[in-house]
Amino acid sequence: MLFSSSVFLFCFLPALFLFYKALYRSRKAQNAVLALASLFFYAWGEPVFVLVMLLSILVNWLLGLLIGREERSGKAKRALLALS
Repeated sequence: MLFSSSVFLFCFLPALFLFYKALYRSRKAQNAVLALASLFFYAWGEPVFVLVMLLSILVNWLLGLLIGREERSGKAKRALLALS
């Protein structure tokens, strides 16, 4: 599925928009819907890269937690950021 395909423009995008707006009370639910829709969109085009994307998400999330817990100097935080 390409961004310019009719399936994306007339089916996927409007359905996602309506579902996203229906969850206006919960920002966490909206974020989850967007994340899952993104993974579905990329899986439609090339399923192998979804595994790479999931691994990247996991590594960056863990490094973000480490940056948030880091109490030492800014150098350690910058090193973790560069690693991510």
